[in-house]
Amino acid sequence: MMAKLGLLGVGCAALVGAAVAFGGAAAAEQIRVGYAPSIWDPSDFHGMMGSGIEAGLQDHGVDYEIRIRAPSTGVSHEEQLAIVEDMIADGMDYIVINPTDPLTQRVVYERVIDAGIPLVVGNFSTPFDDAWGFQPMMFSGYSHADAGVTLANYLVEKHGAGTKIAIIHGGPGQVTYDRAPKDLYHELGMEVVYEDHNDWDRLKAYDSMERIIVGYPDVTVVVAASSAMAVGAVEATVANGLAGEYSIYGAGGTFEELRYIEDGLLTAAWIRDPVAMGRAVADAIYLHSEGRADEVPPVFNSPIHMIDSIEAINAHVNPVIYEAEGLEFPRPLNQ
Repeated sequence: MMAKLGLLGVGCAALVGAAVAFGGAAAAEQIRVGYAPSIWDPSDFHGMMGSGIEAGLQDHGVDYEIRIRAPSTGVSHEEQLAIVEDMIADGMDYIVINPTDPLTQRVVYERVIDAGIPLVVGNFSTPFDDAWGFQPMMFSGYSHADAGVTLANYLVEKHGAGTKIAIIHGGPGQVTYDRAPKDLYHELGMEVVYEDHNDWDRLKAYDSMERIIVGYPDVTVVVAASSAMAVGAVEATVANGLAGEYSIYGAGGTFEELRYIEDGLLTAAWIRDPVAMGRAVADAIYLHSEGRADEVPPVFNSPIHMIDSIEAINAHVNPVIYEAEGLEFPRPLNQ
């Protein structure tokens, strides 16, 4: 029996910190997939990628079970390690890890590879340093550095040199610095006057945005290094009667970000396609399980697009993001 998980089919609380299995009785040829995202929200990036994995496996007619388990926060590195160790002990046939930090979690990858389990690293597409001595079966993600450069060039074109910028970072590490490259902003003539690390957390970003509003009155351009933090920043402006008065930039183009762009509350966000990343993972699992490992591409790299209008949404967004919400796509232009 094939498992089936809709895009919004499982509540966040049921998944954080607890293993959840989808599907019926195991069959002899059933493929068991462990999916360990860095954090879980069915409507956010990791949930959409999980939906892509499921849809791809179903398209291939694979009999599968998928277990999804995430740490309690996006910076809980040791918790993610423990989750993956449990998946190894439970005998998963494949393990997909969207790491809390791609370099910090080296030991996690090594545990999977040492157990002889094919590993896919998601939400990341840069091969590991050759000195590590190993690579996963596949990377399925995108270049965070490409996203950061795309946004930086967009900002200087839209706002010009001399612009004062506030950055709401995620957890300390390479990913957040790639997404919001302070040095590049300075090279392009912009001035970063505020930075804070909010651990990819919406409520912490809300608080940071309130500090920006109160303490930095000359700052109107805010870069948030994740979707959740961008949403938190927008919500702070709405709560303080300043909706639409800041140029807030998000990261990832999740459903909430896209709706805020449509409503004029979020200026723009760069987008990558998590559903396509998930489908690429499913293709790799299928090929490998069929004895066609040599056909698995080492990297699936989603392109980056800037989304700043309904027209851009219609041109670059995967329709399933809206269709899963029961909304029409392409989006109507007369909203």
